Amino acid sequence: MKRIIILLLCCGVLVGMVGCGGNSAPPHIESSPTTVSETIITETPTETTPHTTAVDPTEKEKEPVSTESKDQATEPTVTATEPTTTAKATEEPKSTVTTKPTESSAVENPKDNGCITIVEIDDPPTEEIIIPPKPSADLVAQKVAEYINKFRTEQGDVTATVIPGLIEYCKYRCTQLKTNFAHDTADQRAAAEALQYGEYVDWSLYGIEGEENYYTANVREAIGKGNWGGTADEIAYSIANGFRNSKGHWSYVGSSKYTYMAVGVMYDGYYWYVCICMDSKNTDLK
Repeated sequence: MKRIIILLLCCGVLVGMVGCGGNSAPPHIESSPTTVSETIITETPTETTPHTTAVDPTEKEKEPVSTESKDQATEPTVTATEPTTTAKATEEPKSTVTTKPTESSAVENPKDNGCITIVEIDDPPTEEIIIPPKPSADLVAQKVAEYINKFRTEQGDVTATVIPGLIEYCKYRCTQLKTNFAHDTADQRAAAEALQYGEYVDWSLYGIEGEENYYTANVREAIGKGNWGGTADEIAYSIANGFRNSKGHWSYVGSSKYTYMAVGVMYDGYYWYVCICMDSKNTDLK
């Protein structure tokens, strides 16, 4: 063992001597640490090529910084556009949602407010179109006679007595007034002849032959027509007041000279026709 150790030591001395004796060896030995250190240095920069990459990241950092600032600038715009889009989105669905349910509810629920309002609006015209039935013509005629007597007493004259037979004559005259609104002698005689009312004129009694005998009411007649509306009382007042305000008619309708009276009224769907007859004697008595 000792021999081996001595031999190894000797070999090491020899090797050391050989390294010291050569010129090229020392620079190689020196260069080897330098290269090691250089390689370490070069490796370090290559390892710190992150330096180059560090420049790259700084450029990237500049880019992100700019992009961050851009992002910061765009973020408010995004948030600004987001509320606008949300506002538009909320406004559009609200308007559509509000109108659609109203229309659908109006269709699906016919008893909703919209449809009820439509029914309420439609009802008044229907009531106006459906004209209420007119009052009885006989009731209107009766009230006309009452108002005439009232107006006569107001001016100090006596009331006139209403006679039933003459009422029928006045009604017949109203039917004639529809086609011929006039004081026509032929129509008056035709009415009396149809009812055989009034005085019968026989020409033979007077020695006259060849003339046609006839009936005559021989009364003063006032006629009128109008489309008065309202109740029986309102229509009757309008008729009686109209004759009172007519000077020519009231000169005998309201005169105390004529103490007998009859009123006939007829309604043809649009006009009221009136015939008032006044007489100084009772024509019902033949």
